[in-house]
Amino acid sequence: MEIQKFSLDLPNAFAELDQLVNFLRGAQTNAVEIDCSNVKVMPSRGLQLLLSAEQQWRSEELGFAVTNINEACRKSLTLLGLEPTRFVDEETA
Repeated sequence: MEIQKFSLDLPNAFAELDQLVNFLRGAQTNAVEIDCSNVKVMPSRGLQLLLSAEQQWRSEELGFAVTNINEACRKSLTLLGLEPTRFVDEETA
């Protein structure tokens, strides 16, 4: 099965999430890998999208990975109430 890859680019808390939404909609039958190396701040809506997508992909037994989580992104996860290791650099399915 082919893995669909997406580079999430969030320079600030007000960055547009439409590209992530469109990617997830288009990749619904494939394993996905979301690269967070360009995430400076994870907005709460972005986190909600990732968590709900992860749940959806798991329920369909498809691979779902969030990779290259930098320190700024981990700090955002902590501020939003998650463990900084919530997403690890491996498949979570």
